[in-house]
Amino acid sequence: MNDIHERLRDRLEMMATGYPATANGVEIKILRQLFSEDDADLFLKMEARPETVQQVALRVEADVAVMAVRLEDMARRGLIFRIKEAETIRYFPVPFIVGIYEFQLNNLNMPLLKDISQYYLTGLGATFHGQKTPHLRSIPINSEIVADRPVAPYDDAAAIIKGKSRIAVAECFCRKAVRMYGKTCVHPAETCLQFETFADYYVENKMARYISTDEALAILKQSEAEGLVIHILNSQKVEAMCCCCSCCCGMLISLKLFPSPALAVKSNYVCLFDEALCTQCGICAKRCTVRAFKMKDEKIEFHAERCIGCGLCVTTCPAEALKLDKKPKERLYTPPATVFDTYNVMSREKIE
Repeated sequence: MNDIHERLRDRLEMMATGYPATANGVEIKILRQLFSEDDADLFLKMEARPETVQQVALRVEADVAVMAVRLEDMARRGLIFRIKEAETIRYFPVPFIVGIYEFQLNNLNMPLLKDISQYYLTGLGATFHGQKTPHLRSIPINSEIVADRPVAPYDDAAAIIKGKSRIAVAECFCRKAVRMYGKTCVHPAETCLQFETFADYYVENKMARYISTDEALAILKQSEAEGLVIHILNSQKVEAMCCCCSCCCGMLISLKLFPSPALAVKSNYVCLFDEALCTQCGICAKRCTVRAFKMKDEKIEFHAERCIGCGLCVTTCPAEALKLDKKPKERLYTPPATVFDTYNVMSREKIE
């Protein structure tokens, strides 16, 4: 195989969420829009771990000053990730999703979006839920609604926010894409939260702005009011938090197509429905983003196999007929420590 973009595709396919080949070759077309041949060559030479400029330059026998410019340029264009710790800067190759694609927030254009849409339908979409370890998890919108507390720190949205020293907010990538297509979404644009190193990366790349803890908690409260699902990167040290709507979010749109969405997520919670208390008001059916509740013949039907444990139905049930409960101990999920560990786990699963 001589085409460097084909080799880049194959490298990305082995990383986390993958990047599969298609019959129409649209995935190569996308890479050529984003990566020059020099970019692709350097990406292929990078190790699957954070490295300093000096480490990369020494390994590939390049001038340190030249390598510093090249790596920073690729990081600024969202092709690799930048980690700053004290005076040390390291660079890290990231998968296409979550990674390169989301980092194109400021570079979205219609040709790229149309190619991505075609790719999603012909190859990329099938990879989202095809692995044992997912790249995102859904967590309760509000830990107070969980009947069996305490909630694990990595499952408590408010506690996650309060535990961060640096928080940034960016425009929701999915809503921006949908609006570029000329469609409407009533939900706010700025709801995508990044923390610590991810916050620094987004702000330095001019994709986000720093906000206070109170501002982030206000976004969480607003999301609860608007019925947005909280998705976080699948790690204990949560690096990012999305407030997702079912009209724009690719994750939720694809989950709705599953006969049993509960099996496709790693949520530690499930809704319990007390039919005897239900007044058949139908609010839960309107709030549920994955159709776990349906109104049929003026009566609510609950389909537990569709519940992703977000708790949006519980917070607005006037009859208190719903509660969120922990799954049995043997079914509880402990995520990897960091998102980089998650990427490594997902990559290993591809070759097992």
